[in-house]
Amino acid sequence: MNKDRQDRGEIVIYKASRDKIEFKVRLEGEAVWLRQNEIAGLFGKDRSVITRHINNIFKNKEVDKKSN
Repeated sequence: MNKDRQDRGEIVIYKASRDKIEFKVRLEGEAVWLRQNEIAGLFGKDRSVITRHINNIFKNKEVDKKSN
């Protein structure tokens, strides 16, 4: 990925023509940001499953909630 593109927080669209999957992601530095419903679509799961996993990450203090 182009370093300038990462630094600008640019939105990039990824397409997979065979599977017909399209995602618009926001890049900030080396991080890729997706909404919960987009993560759910990526993994073929219900959004509630993603929400539960995120809550468990905070509950187990794997990530500080204030840093996000």
